Amino acid sequence: MKNAHLRFGWLSYFKRTEKTTTTFRLRMDRFIGEVEPDPPRQARAHFISVLGGDTQIAAVNAAISLGERFEIEGPGVERISVCLGRNAQTNKGAVQLADRKKPLRHLVGISEEFSTPSAATGRTLLADSHLAFVWSSLAQIHGLPGVPEWADWFYLQLESHKALMPLLGIGCQPVLIEGSKQQFLSWLGKGVRTGQLEFPFKTGPIHWGGSTLGDIFSLGRATPARNLRKLLPNARDGSPSNCR
Repeated sequence: MKNAHLRFGWLSYFKRTEKTTTTFRLRMDRFIGEVEPDPPRQARAHFISVLGGDTQIAAVNAAISLGERFEIEGPGVERISVCLGRNAQTNKGAVQLADRKKPLRHLVGISEEFSTPSAATGRTLLADSHLAFVWSSLAQIHGLPGVPEWADWFYLQLESHKALMPLLGIGCQPVLIEGSKQQFLSWLGKGVRTGQLEFPFKTGPIHWGGSTLGDIFSLGRATPARNLRKLLPNARDGSPSNCR
């Protein structure tokens, strides 16, 4: 995709010990984070996706397991310190480029809250803010009765009750939904009683449309391998910078 690299962000890592200082930057194609309410300005990361060399990706994986912090920045997101928190999960893969002997490494980190959603917390993290995706996700997670055609109405209820909060996002438009199953059922019940919501006239199964990762990450579709060279000009050996 033309100029896809311009939509990528950066993940920066810095660590100083008694004998060494380690610092490097990785290209980041996806990020979801939640700004903490208290100063100093920092965020709780829920999802990161980065590309780099073997040593860099191994260092990021170790840092995540230790609960260490990174700095991220990108289109629409100013530089901010982030952490995935305890019990974060990571998955690693590889992307083979035609002009490289070694494959490019890819790492995805996911916070515990994002990887194990629970209806009991009153918080629902979603990677996309499209009204149809929001409604179908909440209906599935909370077991809400309804039909796909109610998406517009339900989204307006979330906005009017200030239950929908935009999150920091790179390559996606994530949101946080605050509310319990009982609250949502109360809204739906009122909508049915007032005639704003109608059930189908015919009985039978209700077909919900599915969403692919391409739909969810529509702001940053998968980048062709030929463009990855623009993203990682200094990742040929994949080694962090170590200064003694």
